[in-house]
Amino acid sequence: MTKSVSIFTRIFVATAICLVIGLGATAWALSMVYARALERNIDNVIESQSDQLIGSILDEDDPEDWAFQDIDPRYQELGSGWYWQITNIEGQPLATSQSTFGVDVPDLEEPFDEQNRRRADVRDADGILQRVSERKLFTQNGNYRVLVTANWDELNSDVALFRNQTILALSAVGIVLALLAAFIARLSLGPMKELREEIGRVKNAEAEQIEGIYPHEVAPVKNELNALLSTNKEIVRQAQNHVGNLAHGLKTPLAVLRNEARAKQQIESSMVRTQLSRMEDIVQRYLQRAQMAARSQLQTQHTPLNPAIDRLLAAMRKIHHPIAYHWSGTQTERPLSVRMDAGDLDEVLGNILDNAGKWASTEVRISCQFTGERVEITIEDDGDGVPHQKLKTIAERGHRLDESTQGSGLGLDIVKELVQLSGGQVKFDCPKDSGLAVCLTLPCRLG
Repeated sequence: MTKSVSIFTRIFVATAICLVIGLGATAWALSMVYARALERNIDNVIESQSDQLIGSILDEDDPEDWAFQDIDPRYQELGSGWYWQITNIEGQPLATSQSTFGVDVPDLEEPFDEQNRRRADVRDADGILQRVSERKLFTQNGNYRVLVTANWDELNSDVALFRNQTILALSAVGIVLALLAAFIARLSLGPMKELREEIGRVKNAEAEQIEGIYPHEVAPVKNELNALLSTNKEIVRQAQNHVGNLAHGLKTPLAVLRNEARAKQQIESSMVRTQLSRMEDIVQRYLQRAQMAARSQLQTQHTPLNPAIDRLLAAMRKIHHPIAYHWSGTQTERPLSVRMDAGDLDEVLGNILDNAGKWASTEVRISCQFTGERVEITIEDDGDGVPHQKLKTIAERGHRLDESTQGSGLGLDIVKELVQLSGGQVKFDCPKDSGLAVCLTLPCRLG
């Protein structure tokens, strides 16, 4: 199995990649901006030098009286690549910069434009890349050509130096940002570490639930884990209850067989078959209960409530005649369905309606109240009711209000379990001037 990459590693690698791309693009952009700025500056120097030379020519008619001023001191450095030269229209030199001594100034082959200008980047005899600008000047005293150059290799060197320094500086910034990202990632993943430690405490039986306050991004995970723990705990409890129910249910038929065996050497086969049939029914019943307990954890089925009650009432009216069952429906605009398997719903309502019919004097009333995401179903008989001190034990395993009646006493316990497994609850009450009232609260939906 391939080992999963940790969240910290993913965050750090993703941050590093973003920093490399982002800072690399920044270095390239800054270098381009710097190069464009230098290029504009050099062009301005060339134009200013040309304007100064042309101004001097126009000020004096005699070339011997021309007085020139260098805009940039590099025009005075020998072999600097920064040159200027004034020639007549045929190209014979009339004046040159001090830096031009012993240097052949590049000659352009490009034609002049409509403004009598031409420009090109060429290499001189020394291999220096130069930007050359030449202009024609026409005056009353003569026609001239003014040529000015700038060392373009210096610009490229300056840009390369700036780029290297920028990369070095941004690399340092990138390292600092990467370390900060690692620190932030560790800090952000702190709640996950705490969550892992809490899970370890639960695993080691040091705690039953995950405790602590977590950020809202992690809190849902904590809540879901706690819900899962509660569900698993409930499954274990249900399993224990089913084992207890099974043992309690088998106790009576086993006791009968044991007593018969002690009293008689030969036991009637019909009695044996009856008791074995009871044990088989009980075993089968609690196997089904265990299956339902597991199935209910993923319960998504919804069962329409009105048809289920109507169907059960049709049977109860026949079984418990002449007891009257009064039911007016759910009184909702759309059909109401409860989150419970149809068979489980029939067993829950059937048990309660059957008990109500047994203990009612004349009638059983069924009412329903819809409260948004839940529905409250109240089933109330007009019998003698149950003493308040016995209400808490009415749904315990094996408990029967009347020990003289047949049965294992597991009906209401099963009802309570099925209701709780569906996410609902069941309550018992004895209102004044009435018998026993059973209130079921079940998750539901409309439509």
